[in-house]
Amino acid sequence: MANLFNSILYIPFFNLLVFLYNTVAFSDFGLAIILLTLIVRAVLSPLSIKTFRSQKIMAELQPKVKEIQQRLKNEPQKQTAEIMELYKKYNTNPFSGCLPLLIQLPILIALYQVSIAGFEENSLSVLYGFIKDPGFLNSISFGFIDLTKRSVSLSLLAGAGQFIQSRLSVSFQKNQKDNPLSAMNRQMLYFFPLITIIISMSFPAGLPLYWLATTAFSIFEQTYINRIKINSDGKSAREANLPDR
Repeated sequence: MANLFNSILYIPFFNLLVFLYNTVAFSDFGLAIILLTLIVRAVLSPLSIKTFRSQKIMAELQPKVKEIQQRLKNEPQKQTAEIMELYKKYNTNPFSGCLPLLIQLPILIALYQVSIAGFEENSLSVLYGFIKDPGFLNSISFGFIDLTKRSVSLSLLAGAGQFIQSRLSVSFQKNQKDNPLSAMNRQMLYFFPLITIIISMSFPAGLPLYWLATTAFSIFEQTYINRIKINSDGKSAREANLPDR
């Protein structure tokens, strides 16, 4: 399984990273990490937006779901059928956001691995024949960041980025205090940034740099999805057609 993961994801990503390092990143490994992260996240963006859109629809439907649950609390079968009919009307279901996340997860793990593996011994031995071997990778990025050492400043920036993203992810749920998903997200608002800082400070600077780049991209995605209004078939629309609150 490890060999399959390396062949399909890690090695291609590492080769693309070195290609960027040799060309548009001007031999700056940190800039190459940022560019690779943005390229991969852009390719995955449709899946990410699908996940965010599903979460948004489910959050918007929570008041209507709660109303059905209260109205039919003594008729569980009818309650389930009516809730499923509601989900069908809006072209969604509680698990519709899971598949995109499962698809993205191994890709993001590989992306994380290449961001910290470039300076390991024999790391360049996996280069394809058509990728120029630079001989070595310069560990100093942007003239002052040593990617082989821990960086407190990058770790704090990564944590701040995670906090902003978390705030955006719950912003469209702020009026839904009874929504379990919203309540959980509010509880995680400070927990995730703290964990991001702790983990980032435990690894070389390449990790928080990658984390910062992917979080910045996620912030733009979340800002976009928060502006999307959903019509009755679950697709974006200029005017929302969601249940009244």
